[in-house]
Parts: sequence; structure tokens; C-alpha cells
Amino acid sequence: MLDFRHTLINSTLRKVLKRLHYPLEVMLTCVHWYVAYPLSLRHIEEMMQ
Repeated sequence: MLDFRHTLINSTLRKVLKRLHYPLEVMLTCVHWYVAYPLSLRHIEEMMQ
């Protein structure tokens, strides 16, 4: 059961990552900034430009 769940999570994660328009490292940096600092999504978008 655990192996099936692990396989399902990996396949789902791969599908999600394929749809990203930006590299994963960039996305994780944006999420880090959003969580760590009082920034709006608009501020983060402007910073990434």
C-alpha cells in the first residue's frame, strides 16, 4: 500500500511539474519570499520581472 501511494504521488508530482512555465528553483524562491516576508503576489511578480 505504501509503495502504491509513493508511486501515485511521484506520478502526480511529475505531471504538475511538467506544466510549470518557470524552473522549479524560481517557483520555490517565490514561495519562500511569499511565506517569509509580508509581500503580496503583485510585489513578487514585479520583483521577478
